[in-house]
Amino acid sequence: MGRDGKPTRDKILAESKALVFENGFSGTSIDQILERTGITKGAFFYHFKTKNLLAKALIEEFAKEDISHMNEALEKTERLEGDPLDRLLRFIQEFIDMMSNLTEPPGCLYASYTYEPSQFDQDILGHISETLLAWRTTMEGLLNDVLEEYDIKGDVDIQSLADHTVVIFEGAYVVSKALNEPNTTAEQLKHLKNYFRLLFQSKKGST
Repeated sequence: MGRDGKPTRDKILAESKALVFENGFSGTSIDQILERTGITKGAFFYHFKTKNLLAKALIEEFAKEDISHMNEALEKTERLEGDPLDRLLRFIQEFIDMMSNLTEPPGCLYASYTYEPSQFDQDILGHISETLLAWRTTMEGLLNDVLEEYDIKGDVDIQSLADHTVVIFEGAYVVSKALNEPNTTAEQLKHLKNYFRLLFQSKKGST
């Protein structure tokens, strides 16, 4: 029976991701990956023929995990559909809980990759765009559900507001890393939750 290579592949992906968070993709060499993982060059190239294929696998795994977290939060809050604003706030709370009490700043491959676009082909960069658009679509859906039962204060573009959630995440990751303050993302999401709470009001005439 052949050996299962998945543990080695998973180890390469995990350690490579950590190195990219530390050094950027261009600053991460295959030799560094080999040193961190303790595997041979032959074992590395068995799983990833080129560094570009490693980059693609990394972003695919990262995006898959990201979308999984999003879908899990949607499922957990589905029972609150009777009050769409409560659901929206609880959706954000799911990520506050996830990002609270971190021991080190979180990293984001979307940011790491888009800072170095010349390192990647359009297929890889397109994968990032598709994932962020999935977030936009999800947030637009949640916000439009709220607008069925609530008025919004001021002139607000819903698509831009939907993108605001991702902007909070990405901006918080940068500040968290720059200041070495692990709880920055959770704190910024608390502000976002408060903003959503203040932005909507019951429709006139509703009880």
